Amino acid sequence: MTHPRIVGNVRREDFVGRDAQLRQLIGYSSEVDARKLLVLAAPGVGGSEFLRQSYDELFFRRGYSIPIYFAFGKDDEPAAKTAVNFFQTFLQQYIAYRRVDPSLCNATLTLHELTELALPTDYEAVTRIVESFERERSAEDDTSFVRFCLAAPRKLAADVKRSLVPLIDCIALPNLIGQAGLVDEVVKSFLRRNERVVVGGLRRHMTALTRLAGVEFDDRQVIHLEKLDDEDADRLVDSLTRHLNIQSNEQTRDLIVQEAHGSPFFIAALIQAARDTQTPVNNFLNCQRLYVDELMGGRINQHCSSIFSQIAPQAQTRKTLLRLLYESGMSDGSKSSVWSWKKRLGVDATEFERIVDALHINELVNSSGSVVEVNREASVWMDYLHAHYRIEVAGESRALAVANTLIETLKRAPQAMARKYRRAAAIGLPELLSQFNCQSIPASLLHYDRFAAAHKGVDMDSVNAELDAEADLIRLPQIVQVADGTALSTSVEIEEKRSAIAHGFEAADYTDENEVVWITAQIDSKLEAEVDLTSEWCDRLAHIARECNFTNIRVWLVSPEGFSPEASAVLNERGLYSSSRRQIELLTARLEPQAEQETATPADEYEMVIPMSEDTELIAAHTVEQIARRVNFRPDAINQIKLALVEACINAAEHSLSPDRKIYQRFRVENDKLVVTVASRGVVPANIPGQNGGLSGNGKSRRGWGLKLIRSLMDEVEFERVDDGTQLRMTKYLK
Repeated sequence: MTHPRIVGNVRREDFVGRDAQLRQLIGYSSEVDARKLLVLAAPGVGGSEFLRQSYDELFFRRGYSIPIYFAFGKDDEPAAKTAVNFFQTFLQQYIAYRRVDPSLCNATLTLHELTELALPTDYEAVTRIVESFERERSAEDDTSFVRFCLAAPRKLAADVKRSLVPLIDCIALPNLIGQAGLVDEVVKSFLRRNERVVVGGLRRHMTALTRLAGVEFDDRQVIHLEKLDDEDADRLVDSLTRHLNIQSNEQTRDLIVQEAHGSPFFIAALIQAARDTQTPVNNFLNCQRLYVDELMGGRINQHCSSIFSQIAPQAQTRKTLLRLLYESGMSDGSKSSVWSWKKRLGVDATEFERIVDALHINELVNSSGSVVEVNREASVWMDYLHAHYRIEVAGESRALAVANTLIETLKRAPQAMARKYRRAAAIGLPELLSQFNCQSIPASLLHYDRFAAAHKGVDMDSVNAELDAEADLIRLPQIVQVADGTALSTSVEIEEKRSAIAHGFEAADYTDENEVVWITAQIDSKLEAEVDLTSEWCDRLAHIARECNFTNIRVWLVSPEGFSPEASAVLNERGLYSSSRRQIELLTARLEPQAEQETATPADEYEMVIPMSEDTELIAAHTVEQIARRVNFRPDAINQIKLALVEACINAAEHSLSPDRKIYQRFRVENDKLVVTVASRGVVPANIPGQNGGLSGNGKSRRGWGLKLIRSLMDEVEFERVDDGTQLRMTKYLK
């Protein structure tokens, strides 16, 4: 059973797609030594509602910390008045929590009444904080008063010896004009202090404020709120239409998700408009009529107009900005120089900087300091700009503007749905590439012609068995970052989620010569892709490489049904990889299940650290001998394992340049093998690999046999550089 709402605006069951983030925040609040937590929200994704829902959840959980929620920037009022509201809200919520009476959170109460409602154990502390509040207010020093109010939760918590977790909502904080002093005090009170607090805001604004505060957050201290994915957005539309008894069907629910661009606010606005007008959303025409009505005068219009008015308060500036955004967004190149924007807006430098910053924070433009680029991905905003440009700048009548906007949205509806279904059918190249981590795979999985010749029409079990026996292997790089192709190329037409650009390093060796970029794309073809289509895509991806100045690249084309013989010849001639959907499925299976299998049947594992000093390798040899005896290795095999480990330790001691002079060893016992890993910190000299197998100095020392000796003693040997050191993995099978 869900709890009632306190400060939340939506039902808990309608707050979808944020369960993982809620768990993260609630887990943070229960940590005894927790400090700051940052919530970075994209515009329109419900950042404020996330904090309100978190407050309600924490209130009813009765956990370690008492929650306090306050939103800054809702009204452009004097800083002292905002401070009074903060103090009143904090004290009221504290007393409501202590009395387990959520109704007190929204009651109209005086400070005297709040004091009388305080529990006996809190009465003296509450009285003291209220008396201090009255003294500070009467002193008529606004800066000192604001500072006192913002620090009040911390002071009361210390007095009553309880933990509080303020949930500070800064989503609307950028809307405050001329309130730099209040913003500065918020930064000082909640970001600079290393105390328990959750601060949420628009991601670009919060990033700027954290830089201003001079603080950094690690990944564990940050919650990211993005737009809802299609699945969660579908759930929200379905929940709202059922709750409000609005007729809908699967197709129209999908269309609403696409028009709202995954924004919970825009989705809710459209469904609420359907309820208000008693309009069933069971066909595209009704959906688009509702959408256009919202753009022209409903909740979406009010929301966008409010933000736009705050960005440009002066009517003439607002009209000029509307023209500038519309014309820049409609042009072939949406980027313009800052100088041209400033000249066209005709405002002073300070006001111009504020306007561009506000546009950037609300993600209507991307500003780099020298260039301003209109964000055409903000589709609802673009529709709002187009509709209002027609009326306010082009001088169209409202009726004509409504008609033209409706016609355009109806014409694009089938196209929007087609793009959605194409994204749903995407193979998932970004997700697949992100799993690359130096695995070795059969080469035929990246060469369609070889795969088709050997495995076409063969059942999956037989194919897997043949792949296991394949001698020609390709070692994948370690991928460190993956981006959708649309994020890095603006001149090449590529659909979202059907291409990927992945940066990585061969053998996880972080050097210039081993840096590599994989450029991949999925081709649409109902049959094997023909040579013309394949050549066109080869040229597109080559253009991306030139555009981004990539040098060491691997280009990989994927066509669901593979490639014709002529197309395969072109791919081989250009040195490109190629795969079908079936190859992708086989590759995905080889990259994923190994970890699952290991989790299901955990092996015995031992770890040991020895110093790099004379004869300490004998300690390691004695240890591995005892382990090998337990799993019934033959005496000759045990001696081979010991000798290999001794040689590995000697090499690590002589060649690693280790700063801590330690050797890290791991012994892993599996059903049919023993895996020994020897690692050390430090950098291996560049000439060491060439010395493996040779004699050192006078030719009499065993120290220099290196990998050649170890490979002769063990069944599998793998040497690699990892982070700031090296690792040698040696495997011996039971025979």
